[in-house]
Amino acid sequence: MTTNSVTNGVTDPAYQQAPLMQNKNLGQADFLRLMVAQVQNQDPLEPQQNGEFIAQLAQFSANDGITNMQKSLEQLANTMQSSQALQASSLVGHKVLVDSSTIALEKTGESKVQVEVPEGVNTLKAYIYSKSGELVKTIPLNDAKSGVHVFSWDGTNDGGQRLEEGEYKVKVNAMQAGQEVALNTMTTANVNSVSFGLYGAGMTLNVSGIGPITLDRIRQIDL
Repeated sequence: MTTNSVTNGVTDPAYQQAPLMQNKNLGQADFLRLMVAQVQNQDPLEPQQNGEFIAQLAQFSANDGITNMQKSLEQLANTMQSSQALQASSLVGHKVLVDSSTIALEKTGESKVQVEVPEGVNTLKAYIYSKSGELVKTIPLNDAKSGVHVFSWDGTNDGGQRLEEGEYKVKVNAMQAGQEVALNTMTTANVNSVSFGLYGAGMTLNVSGIGPITLDRIRQIDL
């Protein structure tokens, strides 16, 4: 009796009517058809051992579990992307606090800046620069303590004149162990729009005066 091989040809008509998928990866249905064809075409004088059959069943079960897990992960990723997109869209028109040195001065009112003050520093000073790089205001921060310190700029220069609305830069320096160090600043700006990447990936907020930022850079939301 000639033993038929799954790889050399299968005589089962039902199997021939359902050829394997043309891609390189076997799917769940392909794997099951191979098992059925192997049992139907095995040599009756040398049947497949129970242990081998059980091992194949275990492999089939593992393949099925991996397929289901992949589908679940895809569904979870899609849900998270949709939730993140909804959250980002709701921020349009609101102000957010982010790590930045850009100040957006409006026609009226003050601009607030937050600075992270470490232990052991003193003689803090904030410097406001125009877009062209000209120093227009120096603000002493003598009451700044360690932690997050908030101060305001009233929009005037050192001569007390109100400056034009627009973008300005802020730098905060301090003395530490006899050396001048730059401190991290945070400013508030308006969210103008949201950009979505391919399939929802790479989503960014377009913040006025700062540009595109990711959600994880937001420190605070002003609702």
